[in-house]
Order: sequence, then structure tokens, then C-alpha cells
Amino acid sequence: MATAMCQSVVDEKSVFKVEGSTGPAPAAVLCRLIRNPPAQSSLFCSPLPTPRPLPTIAPRMFTLQAPTIQIALDFATTDEAIAMARVGLDAGVDLLEIGTPLIVAQGVAAIGAMVRAYPDHPVLADYKTMDSGGKNVERTAEQGGHFMTVCANAPDETVKSAIDTARHGEVGVVVDTIGVKDQVARARQCADWGADMIYLHYGADQRRADGGQDSTQWLDDVLAAIAIPVGVGCFDVEDAVRAVRGGADLVCIGHPVISGEDPLGLLTTFVREVKANHRPRPPRTGA
Repeated sequence: MATAMCQSVVDEKSVFKVEGSTGPAPAAVLCRLIRNPPAQSSLFCSPLPTPRPLPTIAPRMFTLQAPTIQIALDFATTDEAIAMARVGLDAGVDLLEIGTPLIVAQGVAAIGAMVRAYPDHPVLADYKTMDSGGKNVERTAEQGGHFMTVCANAPDETVKSAIDTARHGEVGVVVDTIGVKDQVARARQCADWGADMIYLHYGADQRRADGGQDSTQWLDDVLAAIAIPVGVGCFDVEDAVRAVRGGADLVCIGHPVISGEDPLGLLTTFVREVKANHRPRPPRTGA
């Protein structure tokens, strides 16, 4: 049986690096990030212990450097999401998100469809999990996905369940802070439990109620508190530029940029500005 094992050290300009065997293997190599604070992190990749009937997934290499740009594919149909993913990739995005509306409308099969459509690019399943964290990790793995989200506001047991299940090396766990009152304390707690990334998220409903705020409001304090990667949900290029200038490892964009008259042009501008304005993450003090 062919197997693959790899380890990569991530420098200050990298969010994560995935390197796997390029030869045939009966089991997909699915990866999760293990950050060793404060200076560096390691990524260990290994095949699942038992071959699963994953949808035509083979071990391959992904190298994503900060700032990673994630596109939120919040559509009602898989065909729409796959089409917009192509636009995003042409513009230069790095990570394809199966948005919550798409999972609600089409189920987890949308994850597998995206993986089959773009096998050379990592896929994140944005469940916004509030219960059954471990089960959603398993569902993501079964579809060939690489990352999943669990809400920081979920019960401790749910967050831990997702993280503990992912320890088997299947899927990376991104903790979404939407609605959290004490962002720093919860981010630190989830990082201590072994989360792979904290994703700062000022929600769309919150934005409609108070358009003067965005997810960058918590960035400095969270970066100072934790060593694992930090992502930021964005509404436009302006808050994305603020995020990467502040040291965010990842930014995510979706509507309204992708629903405009020229999504390719808008996304291309977004990618260009984000990459041009990225600054290395500031060193932690008092850690």
C-alpha cells in the first residue's frame, strides 16, 4: 500500500503548506495544520487509516502563502458556485469556500462536486457548525474537502469534538467567531484546544445594522493573543487591505463583489490590492 508522510515548516509569510506524494495511493491524503507557537508551525499529512470511497481525489501538493485569499461561494446551486469558482481562480484567489447557503440548499455533495471540478485547489466547507462538530469533520473528509468551519459560539464540547476528530489528520478546523462577545478570550481558548485557524467574522446582519464596523476591529488584539493563523471576513477591498496591512494571514470575500456586473474585474482588483498591501504579521508581545 502506498503511503505519504510530509512535514513543512511555515515561515512568517506562509499560512500553510501542503505537500504530499504525487504517486498513486488507495487513500486520499487529507491534511490539517498544527501550529507550534510562537515562532513556527508544522503541517503533517498522512493517508486516512482506512481507504474511503472519496470522489476521485489523489494526493497532490498545495502551497498557499499569506495573504491567502478565500472566495465565499454563497449560491443556491452547485453549478453557480462552480462557475464563480472559475472566475475567482482566474482572478487569482487561493481557497474555494462552499458557502453556508450552498450547503443548506445542496447538502455536502456540493463539497465533492467542487473538489472534482477543481482538484488542484483546496476547498473549505463553511457549515457554521453549532453541534455535531466531529460529524461535520467526517462529512468533509468523505467528500474530499480540506477544511471546515465550526462556530466559536458553539458549546465547548462541539468545538472540541471537531478539533479532536481532525487530529486524525483528515481536515483542518477553522473556528468562526461570528457573534462572539469576547473575541480575544474565545480565540485564545480555541487556539489552546488545537484549532487550525481563527476566522474573525463581523456578520452581514451586523453590518446592515451598523455599517461603520467590520471584522478588522478585533484583529490587533487577537493577533497579539494567539500564534495560529488568523483570517478575516471582508466586505470590500478597503477592509481587506486594512486586514492584510495589520498582519492577517487570510482574507475572505464574497458578495457583493462576486454579484456585481464585472466579478472578474472586481476580484482581480481585490486580489491585486490585497497582495500588494500585505505586511508580515507583527511579533507577539507578552506571550
